[in-house]
Amino acid sequence: MKSIQDIEKLSMADWDRIGADENIPIPDDLQIRLPRRRTAVLWGAAASVAVVAGIGLSALLRTPEPEDTFTDPYLAYAAVEQAFSRMGETVSKSAEILAEKENEIDKVTYWK
Repeated sequence: MKSIQDIEKLSMADWDRIGADENIPIPDDLQIRLPRRRTAVLWGAAASVAVVAGIGLSALLRTPEPEDTFTDPYLAYAAVEQAFSRMGETVSKSAEILAEKENEIDKVTYWK
């Protein structure tokens, strides 16, 4: 058996000569091993198609950039204030829920 270094040094002419040699025995289970390689290639191709389709769909379904809808700066400022107000209400509700559950959390921590 040749070493890896010897195999790496073979030229194309050597590979052609080895491939044409009919004295080299062919394993009996060669036909059993080939479909596995084919199956792996098919799975790889299917995965590649799925990735390309996913990228294509994400490009098609991308949401457009929002446009500037306010020409009056006072209206824009009012919209920003309204958005911040909604965020503040949400944070306040979250803080209330956390305060209610804090005692239960302390009880669980105490008994561990």
